[in-house]
Amino acid sequence: MSRWSDQRKHDHYYREAKKRGFRARSSFKLIQLHKRYGIFKHGTTVIDLGASPGGWSQIAAQYADRVIAVDIHPMEPLERVVFIQGDITERETIGKLRSHVTYADVVISDASPNISGHYTMDQARSVWLCEHALAIAETFLREGGTFVCKIFEGEDYPAFLQKVKEQFRMVKPHAPKASRKQSSEIYIVAKGFRKGGKKEHVRSA
Repeated sequence: MSRWSDQRKHDHYYREAKKRGFRARSSFKLIQLHKRYGIFKHGTTVIDLGASPGGWSQIAAQYADRVIAVDIHPMEPLERVVFIQGDITERETIGKLRSHVTYADVVISDASPNISGHYTMDQARSVWLCEHALAIAETFLREGGTFVCKIFEGEDYPAFLQKVKEQFRMVKPHAPKASRKQSSEIYIVAKGFRKGGKKEHVRSA
């Protein structure tokens, strides 16, 4: 057994995910974020970016009437989830989204770049994915909507965080307990989407 497989076997959230039928341990990150910030409301529409294998979509579907999941990789079907296979950085994928949804109440993104092992490059790619996730949020979110995205902390992080603050009334960076201790990932939770955002209305941590 590889060292990684052994570590995963003994990981609390990995074991709990298997026990509860979740597709990924990352489900617990979203559960913890929702518990703290109240991300979802019943009867809403959610867009889930970087969705495969479906761990976040499973949680979102417990609240939302509709979840539109997007990933470059395939995903097994889930009840009340429409899956679109596509790259969130490509315009064609936006067109596919438009064929399924006009407005969303929540846009969530757990998208991550392929890890190269060169942190500066990986962090820049993480921000690049977040930029595209934010652009999708700006396109589809209703006034007052919520945006959540994973980002790697580093040189480009503060500028992206400021960009989010200009579009939302409340912005909170948060590391859920389910994130691995050695991880540099952090989640940006932004509520109260304001089209053409105004800086003076922003609250942040």
